[in-house]
Amino acid sequence: MSTNKNRLDLLGPLNKDDVYERFMKSYSVYYDVSQRSDEDPSFAVTEGFEAEARFDSKSEQYFLVKAAKVADICSYEYVYFAVTDKLTFEQVKELDKKAWESGISHAKPGPDHKNTDSVLIILADDITQEAKEFIYKSKHSKNYRFALYGFSNYRLVAIGLNEGSVYFNKQARILKGLVSNILKEEKEIKK
Repeated sequence: MSTNKNRLDLLGPLNKDDVYERFMKSYSVYYDVSQRSDEDPSFAVTEGFEAEARFDSKSEQYFLVKAAKVADICSYEYVYFAVTDKLTFEQVKELDKKAWESGISHAKPGPDHKNTDSVLIILADDITQEAKEFIYKSKHSKNYRFALYGFSNYRLVAIGLNEGSVYFNKQARILKGLVSNILKEEKEIKK
């Protein structure tokens, strides 16, 4: 196990198609997922990505009775999936910009808006050293009216399939457990 907080080392090389399917299966439980290969997608996938997932949540707060509503709270997350053979600095920089801009374009700041977050997950056979350094340093965030109208954060995860390592930007460290669970080998249950 690596001592780097922004890196997760797994055992051995991973299969690209298998990992992609695991992510699609996992995200489709709670997210609306659309893949580029879908003939009739529920929503269009942003150009440059293989798949896109979105999550919308709305909750309400009351004081004692429903008639005394205190607030509506809306939260959104947009996840973009990219697949490539070799992830270079130029590629990750372009994907990073597209995912961030596309994610915050969905933000509708207002009194009931909590957050609109953007996540980029890249599956690559190989990742160059310059791309790894960019991933570690990648950071985007935005608040709307001093966060009174919500905020937007950005998370970046890149999986080096041949080396079996996962790289995170600082905001994406909270996804380590999720990514680890998705990439775990399924174990047979012995009776």
